[in-house]
Amino acid sequence: MQKIGISEGFSLVGGMSMHLNCAAGNRLRIIYANHEQAVVASADGYAKAADFRIPGLAMVTSGPGITNTLTSLTSAYFDSVPLILISGQVKSADINLFGVRSFGAQEVDHHALLSPITKLSFSYHPTMVTNENLAKNLALSMIGRKGPVHIDIPLDVQAMEGKKDEDVQEVLSIYKSLLERDGAQSCVLPSELISLVNSAQRPLIVLGNASRIASISGESISKLIDHLGFPVLLTWASMDLLDYDNPKVFGCAGGLSGVHSNRIIQAADLIIFLGVRLDLLTTGFNPQAYGKNATRFVFDCDEAELRKFSGKTGFTCVLSDIRAAVRALLETPICASNALSFWIAQCQTWQNENQKCEESEFSTLQLNTYHVASLIAQSDVTRYVVPTASGYAIEGFARFYKTTNGSRFSWAGHVLGSMGLAIPSAIGASLRLKKTVACVDGDGGFLLNMQELYTLRANPDIYIVFFILNNRGYASISQSQTRNFQNNFGASTKSGLAEIDFEILAKIADLKYVECRTYESLKDAISCLNSESRALINIFLDGDDYRGPSITTKFDAQGRPFSTELEDISWR
Repeated sequence: MQKIGISEGFSLVGGMSMHLNCAAGNRLRIIYANHEQAVVASADGYAKAADFRIPGLAMVTSGPGITNTLTSLTSAYFDSVPLILISGQVKSADINLFGVRSFGAQEVDHHALLSPITKLSFSYHPTMVTNENLAKNLALSMIGRKGPVHIDIPLDVQAMEGKKDEDVQEVLSIYKSLLERDGAQSCVLPSELISLVNSAQRPLIVLGNASRIASISGESISKLIDHLGFPVLLTWASMDLLDYDNPKVFGCAGGLSGVHSNRIIQAADLIIFLGVRLDLLTTGFNPQAYGKNATRFVFDCDEAELRKFSGKTGFTCVLSDIRAAVRALLETPICASNALSFWIAQCQTWQNENQKCEESEFSTLQLNTYHVASLIAQSDVTRYVVPTASGYAIEGFARFYKTTNGSRFSWAGHVLGSMGLAIPSAIGASLRLKKTVACVDGDGGFLLNMQELYTLRANPDIYIVFFILNNRGYASISQSQTRNFQNNFGASTKSGLAEIDFEILAKIADLKYVECRTYESLKDAISCLNSESRALINIFLDGDDYRGPSITTKFDAQGRPFSTELEDISWR
C-alpha cells in the first residue's frame, strides 16, 4: 500500500484481522472508526479529496465486519471511487466448503456479498496469487471506470512471511505500467461530430464528474472550454469543475435546476455529453427528452452505461476513455459558426432572468437554504464542502451553492443517495487535506453515524465544521406523506421522532456549539471560523419549504405517475 502512494487509512480492528491491524498500525497512520460503514465511507471521502488520484484504504474484520460495509461500499462503487478494502477472514481450515448456512466463527462468504458492488473481490494467498496478478488486481481500482477492489486474507495467511523487497518492486513496476497504459489510450471522434462542431448553431457541452474521476487537470478542462467556445452545463456531481462565475458556465440542467439551464439544454442543436451518466434524476426521469432538439454524442468509458441508449433516437454513443476524448477534441480544428456569439448571448439573457427571479424569491429576512449556501460559498475557510446525499434541505443547499475560486463540493454518497455518510466522508476528506472541511448534513441524517463523533474526539487534528440544516425531522418524507396521505408517520417530531439535542452531541467531540436562527447570526458564526476550527452550527430552518423550480410528479387518467417536462419547469 505504501508503494502505490497510500500513507493513511481507516480501520475497525477485529480478531480475524489481527495481523493486518498490526502491520498497518506499524507502517501507516490509521484512523480507527467506530463502525465499519464509517471505515469505508471515510476511505471514500479520502479518495475524493485526493481527486481520485490514489485509492482510499479501508480495513475490517470478517463476517459482521464485512456485512456492515455494504452501504458505504455500494456508494463508493456507484460513485466510481478508487478504494481498496482489505478484510480478515477465518483461517483457511474453517472456511465453509459444505454449503451449510454457517460454519466458521464470524464467517460469511465475502465474495458472494461483495462481487456485485466491487470491481473485483478475491482471496489472497502468496502461492496462489502471482505478483503479476496482484499488481493487476490492485490496479483495477484505478484503471477503466474506477471503483473498489476487495482483498480477503484468511487469518493463517496473514501470519505468513511477507513478500520480499524484489517481489514488492515487481508488483509496483507492473502496477505503474498498467496505469500508464490506461492513461495513454486514443479516441477517434465520429466524423459527424467533427462536422457539427463547426456548423452547429446552438452547440453545448455537458461535463460530467468522470472528468475529475479520470484525473483530468483543471488546466486541460479550461483549455477544452476555450478551444470549443461552447456554452457549458455541469451536473450536480460535477458542479465544482468550473467556477459559477465563469462566463461559459450556465449551471446544471435537470429536475431541480435553474430555469435557464433547462431552457439551454432543450434549445441546443448539438450536445456533447462528456462523462455524464445521464441518470434518471439528472434527466428528469426522461433521458429520451433530455436535449431532445439536439444531435447528441455521449462519451463514456463504461460500455454498460452506453447500453442504456439502445433503442433511443438522436444519440451517438462513443466508448472512450474521457482523457482520450478530451485530447481528441483539443486536436480538432474549430471554426465556429457566426451564430455562436448570438447563442451565448441568449444563454446569458436566460441566466440573468433566472438570477433575478432567484434573488427576488429568496432574498428575504427569514433564514433559508439559499442564505446558508451563499454564506458557506463566500467563506475562505469552508472551501471544501462535504454535503450529505439526501434530504429536502440538502437538495435546496446544492441547488443554490455557487462554487468560487476553485472551491470544492464533494458529495458523500452521491449516486446511492444514502443519508448517514457525511460525517465519516468529511473525516476522510479532512485527514487528506489537513485543513477544515465543511460538512453539511440534515438533522435526521446526522444521527445515522453519530458514533463517529468519538472518532473525532480521538483525533483532535481532524478539523470539521458541521452545518446542521435543522428542519426537525425528514422534511422531504414529511411533505411526500402529507401530499399523498394527508398524514405523517415517523417523519417529524409530531409523528414519532424526538427533538435532537445537538449541544449534547457537540460535547462528545469537544466541538464548539452555535445555534443560528437568523441570517446575521449565521454570518457571524461563519466569520469566526479558521483553518483549524472544530464546530457544530445548528441552523434552524423552520418554514423553509421552497427550493425553487423543479419537476413534479402527476398522475394520468389511469392513475399512473409521470414527471413534468423540463421545459415546463418555472418559478412559482
